[in-house]
Amino acid sequence: MSNSSIHHLNHCSRCPVVGDDRQHRECYQFLTLRFDIAIARKLIRSSMLHRVDPTGLAKWLECTHIVEQHLFHLPERLSPGLMVTLPNGCGRLVIDGNHRAARALRRGEEFTAFLLPERETRKLLRRSMGRRAADFYWQKMLQA
Repeated sequence: MSNSSIHHLNHCSRCPVVGDDRQHRECYQFLTLRFDIAIARKLIRSSMLHRVDPTGLAKWLECTHIVEQHLFHLPERLSPGLMVTLPNGCGRLVIDGNHRAARALRRGEEFTAFLLPERETRKLLRRSMGRRAADFYWQKMLQA
């Protein structure tokens, strides 16, 4: 498919390509870390759901690319986001729901997300990018 024939739903680069029925793995890439969203969803439990602190969320979103156009056609009722916990105090990342979070913050609404603790985050990385690579980068974070 050439670039000239690609048409996104809502003419928005964050929305799916119209007529593309292929199965795509949705992943979130942060530096060298890759998180597979479908795998993350299988690891969540209801006890992991929490309200995200708006101050911390605002700081995170300052470092995240938000497509403004995408905010205007998100459905009103959306599922919670997904967050992971990195080791050694390296932080928490929103791996799914950055646009939902940005919209909630702008509206002054609460944003909730499932927060995977370190153990599940490491499992997710191993399943998303392979055990060897995941363990290598995990060790680097432990040494930071």
